[in-house]
Amino acid sequence: MNHPAVRDIGYTAVHEVFQDPWLGSVKTLDIYTWIDNFLLLMLGGIPWQAYFQRVLSSSSAMYAQVLSFLAAFGCLVMALPAILIGAIGASTAWNETEYGMVDPKKKDEADMILPIVLQYLCPVYISFFGLGAVSAAVMSSADSSILSASSMFARNIYQLSFRQSASDKEIVWVMRITIFLFGASATAMALLAQSVYGLWYLSSDLVYIIIFPQLLCVLFIKGTNTYGAIAGYLFGLLLRITGGEPYLHLQPLIFYPGWYKDDDLYVQRFPFKTLAMLTSFFTNVGVSYLAKYLFESGTLPPRLDFLDAVVAKYSKENMDKTTLVKNDNIVLNELAPVNPRHSLTLSSTFTNKEAFSDIDSSPEVSIAEDH
Repeated sequence: MNHPAVRDIGYTAVHEVFQDPWLGSVKTLDIYTWIDNFLLLMLGGIPWQAYFQRVLSSSSAMYAQVLSFLAAFGCLVMALPAILIGAIGASTAWNETEYGMVDPKKKDEADMILPIVLQYLCPVYISFFGLGAVSAAVMSSADSSILSASSMFARNIYQLSFRQSASDKEIVWVMRITIFLFGASATAMALLAQSVYGLWYLSSDLVYIIIFPQLLCVLFIKGTNTYGAIAGYLFGLLLRITGGEPYLHLQPLIFYPGWYKDDDLYVQRFPFKTLAMLTSFFTNVGVSYLAKYLFESGTLPPRLDFLDAVVAKYSKENMDKTTLVKNDNIVLNELAPVNPRHSLTLSSTFTNKEAFSDIDSSPEVSIAEDH
């Protein structure tokens, strides 16, 4: 900010100097797009693995809640340096620096404004350590993301959904293959995307549309199952892809109300991403309960439940007590003693808390304990 080529960022925020005011404005026609993107960045950031790793590693639920709220304010604070660097880049007379006569925006290098500012507007030692820190952070995030994505695919999708009997060696090979595939996909996205923000935006986009509805169903809707999750995943992904993506130069197949053409690309004003998310959510719920009804009512035979999502062979909810005893899953002499006058049913005997609480309230509990 003290560089001679940099003008007052407060003045350039609302006045045109080297380019349009960097503060910007929201057009009336773009309000729905802004709302769509706001919901995407807000709700799409919830199911990130980096967040849940820290939540699940917390010592208590209260600590996880406090950590989450503090992190929310921390994100706001950490956004300030990025805003300042962008404002400095928009307030600089680049022809007065070693960068050149044309500013980064006109050279389509606005996405590189951070390393450009560090290199041309800061002392040499700041540039050295700053660019080194940025490079280290990018490489660290990249390898950890690819490794975590590969491990989650190998464990949560390949092994749990398709190959429950897979050996450790097989899982390792699946991880190696998926690391290569995910690395190639990430490289392709990096080459096709126009900005780093665009890549982050696309990541939140997919998480918002595909994973966020799944998270809601897992936490708050008890009847959802694998069939609904797969259907919701496919429908959400289909609607997202057919809506197009200017960052990847992907033309839309479905034109929603309010679309317009910018150069050779079609841009959607309709909040189709939120529509895709809601479609994924309701498809998950609808297909789950439909599958549950069809299997439990006998309309579909149990052998068609190939994912073991409804009529699970080893599910406790569907095991009768006779099968449990015959299979030696429960030893009769280890059962909790039951007071006859409470008229406890056999099902309550197998319920941990309810059965024991009834026994503890009995005046004969001391006799049962002695026995």
